[in-house]
Amino acid sequence: MCQSIKDIIMDKDNHWQPLFDKHGSVVDGQATFKMRHFIGKNGKVFDLIVQRTQIKGQSEMDLGVHTHNTSNTEQSLAIGEYVYRTIATNLTGLNNSEVVHFYNQRGEDSENRIKELKSDFGAKQMPCGDFNANALYFDICSLSYNLFALMRQLLPLEFVSKRAKYVRHRLYGIAAKVVQHGRQVVVKCQVQYYALLNQVLNNIKAFKPLLS
Repeated sequence: MCQSIKDIIMDKDNHWQPLFDKHGSVVDGQATFKMRHFIGKNGKVFDLIVQRTQIKGQSEMDLGVHTHNTSNTEQSLAIGEYVYRTIATNLTGLNNSEVVHFYNQRGEDSENRIKELKSDFGAKQMPCGDFNANALYFDICSLSYNLFALMRQLLPLEFVSKRAKYVRHRLYGIAAKVVQHGRQVVVKCQVQYYALLNQVLNNIKAFKPLLS
């Protein structure tokens, strides 16, 4: 938040536009405008989305949804009755609100995945002081998580965004008995779990891995 950006933010001639949520409704007390900016005398010019949120007791910002591998960085500043934040972006073809939502999803697509890796797959703490051993251990944790993430895509929609703990209690923990009759393998379980297990097994059978 350099002084030049602060001066532009406070310019009364800025064309503020209301911020829209993902469903196209106006978000109360929030607005945006787009500007071109550069850093340094020979700096590359880039787009800057400025978002302001009216302070209501505590700062309330729309911190919603989706992200991809694109360059975005953010800073925030409180002035008067508003909290301002700026998002530097190289995205094209999106309006201001779409850029805001696109940036917000970083927590879902990266930070929460790291949280899962650390909390659910043992990567929170390395086992020893040897770098190579720790690197191997971390690779195993990452491989385990990736295999879980792949398997999760074969499960019903209920499981698509669920963590390993939920899947473990909701699916792995189902009490069942596997019985073989002749050339058939039969899974016996309580009636309320039959539809779920049947769908999971059918999805796994239908899965066709990509050939390398």
